[in-house]
Amino acid sequence: MANPTFKLTRIRAPQGKRWRCGFVTLLSIAAAICPMGPGLAGASDTDLSDETGDDPTHPFGRIELLDRFTEAPGPGVAQGTTKQVDTNIPFARIDAPFRLSPQWELNFRVELQFVSNNAVTSQNPTGQQEWGFGNVRTQAWVIREIDQRWAAALGAQLIAPTSTNGVAPPTWEEVTGFVVRAMLPEVSPGSYFAPQVRYALDFGQNPTGSKLRQVRIAPTLNINLPHHMFITLYPSPDIRLNYGTPVVGQTGRFFLPINFMIGWKPTDNTVISAEFGIPIIKDFPAYSFKTQLRVGYLF
Repeated sequence: MANPTFKLTRIRAPQGKRWRCGFVTLLSIAAAICPMGPGLAGASDTDLSDETGDDPTHPFGRIELLDRFTEAPGPGVAQGTTKQVDTNIPFARIDAPFRLSPQWELNFRVELQFVSNNAVTSQNPTGQQEWGFGNVRTQAWVIREIDQRWAAALGAQLIAPTSTNGVAPPTWEEVTGFVVRAMLPEVSPGSYFAPQVRYALDFGQNPTGSKLRQVRIAPTLNINLPHHMFITLYPSPDIRLNYGTPVVGQTGRFFLPINFMIGWKPTDNTVISAEFGIPIIKDFPAYSFKTQLRVGYLF
């Protein structure tokens, strides 16, 4: 998916003479990018034109703005009743990959969220629409590039209870994950299959008394299409097994949605996408509907 007017390639110089440009820091409303010495890098030896930036084993430096909307059942105002909880989360995502060696890479991610929902909580007993800061999410992945087709990554997320107005869980959360990726050049340049498994748990004191214990699965399949388009099946780990505290409306442990994303790269460095999730099996009702819109810049 080459851009006819601008093309960015990554050239690997002889050992000891590599130059990289990377991400330095981002405050809540601003980012700064500056040239640096060896250490900060994006994807290796690859033209950006065939890359969506979503392969967890082939990261790029990037800044993205996203907006996620979900509907899910929740407790009603009156005891024993239920209501539909609408949650809207606009957030910023920043990735900063560091090349450690020709085959090893470390990728850091930060997400800063605002949250709006109408959940009934101790801080919102009438279930009115409330806005607040969400929990800050940080992530680190260690990536091993085995060869041009195969790669693997292991990492974890740490989610801090920084929310206000009771719009997000008031506990620390940790999510450990593992992914294996196989490139599929036989399908199209940049296509890949990257199944991943994550395990989420909370720790520390929780005033609500609930416990988070979830297996999250994403059999991600990305297919690049003509005209700078792509489609991704299961871009998010939304297949879930809940071993923690049951939620409102839960009759079993399993949640299986149809989860897909359609995207477009108008230039080599920009990406726009829309993701959708619709449940098939919702014995554990993680959500009854989900959308996520994104615009991002890769560097």
